[in-house]
Amino acid sequence: MTKIGNLLTTSAAFGALAAASMMLSSGVANAAPTPNWDAVAQCESGGNWHANTGNGMYGGLQFKPATWARYGGVGNPATASREQQIAVANRVLADQGLDAWPKCGTASGLPTAVWSTPGRGVTSIINQIIQAAVPRP
Repeated sequence: MTKIGNLLTTSAAFGALAAASMMLSSGVANAAPTPNWDAVAQCESGGNWHANTGNGMYGGLQFKPATWARYGGVGNPATASREQQIAVANRVLADQGLDAWPKCGTASGLPTAVWSTPGRGVTSIINQIIQAAVPRP
């Protein structure tokens, strides 16, 4: 690659990082959007917060027992209250993103670019900025 090509690529990368940084920092000042857990439960379990269908997942948000316990759930999710399930779901969301609900996560109303597996959304944004900024030969 020529010196000019290297300079353009480096400039585009720094510009992309700066733009992503500004986008993220402006979002920090505002409250994070709240997931619509009722919509996710409607998709996952027909809105039945006490679902136990025999598929190995339980409750309105269809937790696996190991996930439920790992994120602070006690007992069986199917016997937990809606509020208890949402508290655990928020911890799962912060760690795994909407990818924890691959079929129904989009029902949450949250933008998947931001709430997919943490870091993946930022990487996608940076790659899009770089692709748009770097001229193709």
